[in-house]
Amino acid sequence: MISFVLCLHNRTFALLNYKMMNQEEKDILFKARSYRSVLAAGIRLYTSNFRKFFKASWLTALLYSLVDGAASTLMTLKIPAIFVAIMLQIQKYHGIFIEPLLHYAWTIFAIMWFFIAAFAVLALAHGTIMNQLKEHQETGSISIPTSWFKPSVKLMGRTLKGLFFTGFIFIGFYILEIALLAALEAIKPGIIMQAPFTVFGCITIVNTLMSLLALPLFYVLPKYVLNNDKGYWSTLASSYGCGIRHWGSLFLVFFVSILLIAIVGLVIILPANILYIANYMAQMGQLYGDPLGMPSYMTPMTYITYVLCNFIEFYALLLLLLHSYYAYGSIEAKEQERKQQKLDILS
Repeated sequence: MISFVLCLHNRTFALLNYKMMNQEEKDILFKARSYRSVLAAGIRLYTSNFRKFFKASWLTALLYSLVDGAASTLMTLKIPAIFVAIMLQIQKYHGIFIEPLLHYAWTIFAIMWFFIAAFAVLALAHGTIMNQLKEHQETGSISIPTSWFKPSVKLMGRTLKGLFFTGFIFIGFYILEIALLAALEAIKPGIIMQAPFTVFGCITIVNTLMSLLALPLFYVLPKYVLNNDKGYWSTLASSYGCGIRHWGSLFLVFFVSILLIAIVGLVIILPANILYIANYMAQMGQLYGDPLGMPSYMTPMTYITYVLCNFIEFYALLLLLLHSYYAYGSIEAKEQERKQQKLDILS
């Protein structure tokens, strides 16, 4: 009887060990995968390690939520006045001029810096997750965090720089776009209002092309963060072409990830959207002479709602990070196979 129990115990242990090894083999990073396998691996890593991700990142995620909540609340309260000023300019002068908007310069400046601060804290929060993904890349598993906050300064710094430089590319492009529109309006005043559909149609096409060409950054960013041997611009220069080669799979992974997050996000941010619309309509009415009609507790309630929604949304967006992680691993494995095939042909 004892021998039977021991035999059963050994077989059970062996079966569990086999399942664990099989699971680690399925979740290994550097493995050629189809876009469906990349999506499945990201979801599997998310669901099986969510508590570990949460324990490591909740403090920075909360800090991000507090800062972004302040930016969103300030924007909700002040944007209607700016919007009305712009609309009055269009009605009166048939164009947009900078002088009347200078009255709101400090408000715009404060909102902008709140969002920059939120972006920086978001990068640090993602850095704590990247620290765990670095461990997963090296060992094939993620250990339970030994404390509620144990950051990797190097990885948080690389994540911050990576997101900053990636954001700089997009912001630089949009600043150039705005400068071109301003120059066009200066050369031929009123052209934007005379042909709005043509102008904004061209803007939409250019922005769409820019977004499609930016998809390889979905691969470049995790490669830069997880490898210490190169800087961001060196990684971008050497890896962008590789990302273009795998553009189709990156597009499918990114599209499905955004679709999943959008569906979940619509539910998460619904309370924030309702409060935003309520505040917006009340502020617009007040600017046109109506009484405000909003209770005094609306501003703190708006802030608290934004904080809660941002905190939950952070962990929904985590899925996109994990999908980019596995997309990077899959492309690296495919490129290694491609190089090996070339060597085999030459030999």
